[in-house]
Amino acid sequence: MLVSTTSSPLPSTAQAGQPSLGSPGTFTKVISGMLTLCGLIAMTYVVPPLHWARPWTPADPAPFWNLIGRELLGDGGASNDATERIEAVEALARTIDTVDVAPIEDRPIVTAAVAGQLPPYAPHPDDTEAVPRSLDLPRGDTLDPFYAQLARTEAGLAGEITRVTHWGDSAIANDNVTSTLREIMQRRFGDAGHGFHLLTKPDTSYRHRGVEFSDGESWSHCYIINDCKRDGLYGLGGTTVWSAGGASSRFATAKSAPNGRKLSRFEVWYVAAPGGGDIRLTVDRDEPVYIDTEAEAVEDRWFTLTLPDGPHSIQVRANAGGRVRLHGVVLERDAPGVVWDGMAQLGAFSSRMLNFDPDHLRRQIAHRDPALLVFEFGGNDLILKDASLKRYEDQFRSVLRHFRGEGNRPCLVVAPADHGERKGQRIVSVDAMGTVTLAQRAAALAEGCAFFDTWAAMGGPNAIASWRKSKLMSGDLSHLTDTGQRVMGRMIYLALMEGYREYRLRTDGSSRAG
Repeated sequence: MLVSTTSSPLPSTAQAGQPSLGSPGTFTKVISGMLTLCGLIAMTYVVPPLHWARPWTPADPAPFWNLIGRELLGDGGASNDATERIEAVEALARTIDTVDVAPIEDRPIVTAAVAGQLPPYAPHPDDTEAVPRSLDLPRGDTLDPFYAQLARTEAGLAGEITRVTHWGDSAIANDNVTSTLREIMQRRFGDAGHGFHLLTKPDTSYRHRGVEFSDGESWSHCYIINDCKRDGLYGLGGTTVWSAGGASSRFATAKSAPNGRKLSRFEVWYVAAPGGGDIRLTVDRDEPVYIDTEAEAVEDRWFTLTLPDGPHSIQVRANAGGRVRLHGVVLERDAPGVVWDGMAQLGAFSSRMLNFDPDHLRRQIAHRDPALLVFEFGGNDLILKDASLKRYEDQFRSVLRHFRGEGNRPCLVVAPADHGERKGQRIVSVDAMGTVTLAQRAAALAEGCAFFDTWAAMGGPNAIASWRKSKLMSGDLSHLTDTGQRVMGRMIYLALMEGYREYRLRTDGSSRAG
């Protein structure tokens, strides 16, 4: 059988009404596109912020290594040690992702220790977890008073609350590091409440997990980094507020978080002064309670409401008829457990903490009576000029003394997380990382504080490239992502618990209650 086929010529582009490849219009567009591309490439060599995009540098083994090299080497590559470290960090991230979200259950309360002794140390599942970085200590017993308090809390002794007050810059601004520490510690040792909270947000990043908060946005306020109060009375959290009437804030226990669901003690931190007005407190739907802030002279004062242990909603309002000034509130429970205060100072150079009046600051700390002071500054200090960096260690020591006074309250310095910059195809640590980290370590140990080397825990120089690749570091190469911050919180926890376990075993498995 014959099959007849008919073929017809395909229409040319010219027949279709389009210019051919050889037409002058197409040639002009190709040349224009090539010139534009060459111009963009040239910009990467003359505009400093675009240097990372250079398609070739003398150090590159091949053109466009900035593209293929990052894929092969993880944004600049890493040493074997750093690779092992990031694998451990990623394992921690997976632990964070699977963290228990069930509500924290109350633990039994023990009314007295037998013969002044606590039960022997009971191993905890976290004891088997690898510690990314141990604490550096000026001496072996530096944190013993903190660990002794924690042991009494773990034993469930009535009234034994372990309080930690944690100041820091943007590293803790959204409460991821501090809320992680708060939750892990409370799961292990008991939930004694949320802790300290400001009356208003000093910045849009201020956030606390495990408590419901809203304000009327009508408080006048002064944030310590602005050096806006001559008297230096900024309160424990670094932000003082005032109103001649009408301003209000509302606090409530959490409904869905694993912690912060109960409250039995609500404390108002305020300033008494001549001409002071009234603060009105309204708990749930009860009749209001009034605090008179009138006084002959300016002084720090505290007012405590005792409530049935359980969920509550509380409004704090400035009554008309006189100005009131407040520093914050505390939400706690009368139950053995841990309270971890998050005191974020977004944008603060560590030296801004010297704006506190020293006597006022120490009165605030003495009233709070934390078992451990934590300082996590340095991210902003990395941009200091060389001359300032040479004085940095002495300045940081002054900050630690400013908070501790002449006492020996246990303290921990947490160094800043790695900060990076792009150099060609690589992401590397900024030059000041080593200077600031070493200076903080020297200052901490000289002042009797423990030191957590965050940079080393992350993997050391240039480890930021791996953290960025693992989505634990944000694109600005200065701030950890939410997951990265939670990983950092767990790293700090593991380092502290390594010391706690050593303390308990060193004391023959038991600690005196007194």
